[in-house]
Amino acid sequence: MSHFTSVKTQIMDLNSLELALTELDYRVIHEARIRGWENQQKKAKLVARFPDLLSEYDIGFVQSSDNRTYDMVADWWAIEESVGQSQADIAQAIVQRYAYQKVMKEVKARGFMISEEKQAADQSIRLVVRKW
Repeated sequence: MSHFTSVKTQIMDLNSLELALTELDYRVIHEARIRGWENQQKKAKLVARFPDLLSEYDIGFVQSSDNRTYDMVADWWAIEESVGQSQADIAQAIVQRYAYQKVMKEVKARGFMISEEKQAADQSIRLVVRKW
């Protein structure tokens, strides 16, 4: 029986995802297999390995059935046991950094500049952009 579980996301841009994962200290591997409990494996477009051998399990990004977005796939039970963080906390951190990278990419592409950036105590990020 497979331990892998998918989390639906709105992730579409693998370049922004890779930047986000790198920023969070994951090692990114393209076209690899996600490692799960008892050597279970699953193919993924992108695999995120935890930093400093924190876990022998991975998070993968697999194209969803709509062929537009990528699902976040992992053996979440095994990851929580080895890392001590919940699926929700890990997924939220990845999605937040992805959204940040995607916004930064769009800001630059449209000729804007960041004039102010603040991170609140609740970890939300506030950006003010201007076009000079």
